[in-house]
Amino acid sequence: ARITYVGELGYELYVPVEHVTNVYDHLVDAGRSVGLVHAGLKALGSLRLEKGYRDYGHDMDNTDTIVDVGLAFTCNFGKSGGFVGQAAVLQQKQAGPRKRALMQVLVKDTEVMLHGAEIVHRNGVAV
Repeated sequence: ARITYVGELGYELYVPVEHVTNVYDHLVDAGRSVGLVHAGLKALGSLRLEKGYRDYGHDMDNTDTIVDVGLAFTCNFGKSGGFVGQAAVLQQKQAGPRKRALMQVLVKDTEVMLHGAEIVHRNGVAV
């Protein structure tokens, strides 16, 4: 894949298991001169969120619709023969403002650790 999970240019390497350690060692050695650093899973999650990439099971699940999570723009409504669920998506889009929406919030306090599914309050009211 040319675009990574975090939305930046990169590559995914598929390496036979017997060569993984050798390839890893070579990549780390080669990257040392250009400042290669290891990044953990939490870094991937935050970078993904900055790009607005959704993660099924974290940001959305089977109770959400494509309209709820802001992905209706990916639907090809002009596709010959339509697509499964097209009528429902069009109906939801035409129904007016959404009752639910996937939103991102900016937390300015760098000490706060968010783990997911936190309740967000606005003016003292859960939203």
